[in-house]
Amino acid sequence: MISNHVKTASFHIYVLGEFGVRESWTKLFIVGPLPSVECPVGEGKKVDIFFIKNDNEIACFDLNTQTIEDLGVKGEYFCCHFAIYKKNLLSFRRIRS
Repeated sequence: MISNHVKTASFHIYVLGEFGVRESWTKLFIVGPLPSVECPVGEGKKVDIFFIKNDNEIACFDLNTQTIEDLGVKGEYFCCHFAIYKKNLLSFRRIRS
């Protein structure tokens, strides 16, 4: 879970240890302050978090290097969604039995 703290321009990242157990949430990172970043919109496969910046640009934050990379794409918080894409060479044609 990524918790957005607007007043401090920081983000707290948590993981759930055991499903259904409220007390099993563990805080992993506190990211920030990142004054130009508005809100998180997605996570990457490894250590990336995608954000919408104040100018509506989408940026990627690397947790290992603590660097932000502008992706050169505009987005808006209410209409922006990220999905992890994995290339697949299998056909999606209907399988006959």
